[in-house]
Amino acid sequence: MNQPKIWDAYSKSYHNIEKNPAGFQFSLLNMLRVNEADEILDAGCAGGHLHQYILQQRKKDCRLTAFDFSLEMTKIAAARMIKYFNNPLNSQIEDISDQEIENVDLNSPLLEQNKYKVFQGDVQSLPQLNDNQFDIYISNLVLQLVANKDQALQEAFRVLKPGGKIGIVIPVVLGNVPMLSLQKCFIQAGLIPNAAYKPTELENREGLINFLYKHGFKEIVCWNQTIPFDLFDIDDNYIFPQFREILDKASKEQVDQFYSLYKSEVQNRLNLNLPFTVEALSLIAKKPL
Repeated sequence: MNQPKIWDAYSKSYHNIEKNPAGFQFSLLNMLRVNEADEILDAGCAGGHLHQYILQQRKKDCRLTAFDFSLEMTKIAAARMIKYFNNPLNSQIEDISDQEIENVDLNSPLLEQNKYKVFQGDVQSLPQLNDNQFDIYISNLVLQLVANKDQALQEAFRVLKPGGKIGIVIPVVLGNVPMLSLQKCFIQAGLIPNAAYKPTELENREGLINFLYKHGFKEIVCWNQTIPFDLFDIDDNYIFPQFREILDKASKEQVDQFYSLYKSEVQNRLNLNLPFTVEALSLIAKKPL
């Protein structure tokens, strides 16, 4: 899951999934008070799904810096922001052409003029960034994917100013109905032998809070949140990368069986008048003065 090529290939369809957990993201940004910061870092920004909102909320002269492990994700974010700065009413991902994404200049003067920068980077090592640089560090649906979580938190602590705030969102496996439904269908279709999508060690309040204390953070606030997820149309865009790779290698019979099972799962939720739901654990904390 930490291989850039996986996320590069998934970059253009990821926005269909990313738009769903907006409830988590907006709650986090509100709790972080992004409108009070001078320097904000979005660490693992994907296609820049939070950036228009942050730019609309930030105070004058606030700088927004962002990076992602996937170069293709950063190019989508840059193309989107260039379009936004040129025309704020016409910058949705659906309005951006493949050519605009492919040819985008990550160092465009327009981005710099608007105090926005995006680059390819790794949360575990950020030599591009200075010590004590940011007021806010955002880690939205990223930390659960990182191989060396301790190293990632050490870097977050380093680049934050004293008194700076970190905001984290981590999905909770046992509360992720779309993922559990996909996994169930994969098992029943014989595509995987057993539950492959397992909880990380941080998916409970005590574990996540203690992890932040361990790395020197204080004034921690942590909460669970559940939101609906739009999964009622059967669309390959909703097949997560780790499952997409399995389907690509499977026989036609297994793939057809999977989609049949998947459609039944969707119909069952509709029959119960229920959405698919996703749970996340969110946290804000401060670097001591």
